[in-house]
Amino acid sequence: MSSKNRSMPSLSSDEAAEDFVATADLTRYDLSGFKPMRFEIEPKAAALNMRLPASLLETDIAQAR
Repeated sequence: MSSKNRSMPSLSSDEAAEDFVATADLTRYDLSGFKPMRFEIEPKAAALNMRLPASLLETDIAQAR
C-alpha cells in the first residue's frame, strides 16, 4: 500500500481540476484536510409539493408540449 504523503497541486481552472481528477490516483494524496461543501446555485425562496391524479398530470404534460 502506498503512503499518502503527496500534497494536492494548485489547479488554476475548472478544466485543470477535471483533468487532474480524471487522471490522478487520488489514493496517493492526503485528503484528510478536505471538508465537505454544499453549493447553492440560487437561493430557494419557495417550495411546491403537489399530489395530482395521474390523468391530470398527463393532461398538463401533453399541453406543455
